[in-house]
Amino acid sequence: MGEDYIKELSVEEKIVFLKIICRLIKADGSIDEDEIAFLKKTAEFFGVNNDAVLNVIKAADSIDYVAEARKITNRRHALQLIKELCALANVDDDLDDKELDIIIDSAHAMNIEDEKIILINRWVLDSQIVAQTGRIILEENNG
Repeated sequence: MGEDYIKELSVEEKIVFLKIICRLIKADGSIDEDEIAFLKKTAEFFGVNNDAVLNVIKAADSIDYVAEARKITNRRHALQLIKELCALANVDDDLDDKELDIIIDSAHAMNIEDEKIILINRWVLDSQIVAQTGRIILEENNG
């Protein structure tokens, strides 16, 4: 996170990101600590207040993520959303089919091609591997 695209997002787009992220968190039926931390960190980066985040969480089960994704019309923003969704889906080392469905359906709603989804997910996974390798090399944890 902490990327320049965040400055370009409208308040509505930030809320859309959070809604779809929240829906993805609940997709597999289990909510992991790392997933909640991801949501909180995203909301913090976006500058969205806790009340708005709480409202999103409360409505998570009724979020029509495809309709929400259609609100993202800027391709760069759409690609960034897919990147964030891929990062979140892989944060717990268990990419569930329901999570994958949300990513694919959201991408299609924003006219993102399947090949691009695959490339983004591969890049996210490679980035995680590089970061983990760096922690091992620097003896920051046991792997």
